[in-house]
Amino acid sequence: MTFTKLILALACLMYSTLVAQEAKVTELMSKDLAQFPGKEGLMITVEYPPGSSDPIHRHKHMGLFMCSKARS
Repeated sequence: MTFTKLILALACLMYSTLVAQEAKVTELMSKDLAQFPGKEGLMITVEYPPGSSDPIHRHKHMGLFMCSKARS
């Protein structure tokens, strides 16, 4: 389970080190998925400082994303 968390956290933070102000990643919930042995669901929030962004990138694993607030 920790490998999945590590991959997701690294994917979220991988490019933020290139930006002057880093994104803040907070884990909200983690749960093993009984229907899929060895898999887990992970819910996080990512807060970007004003004016920052994340370069276009891909995730190798399935994900569901939602933008709750967008500011220009």
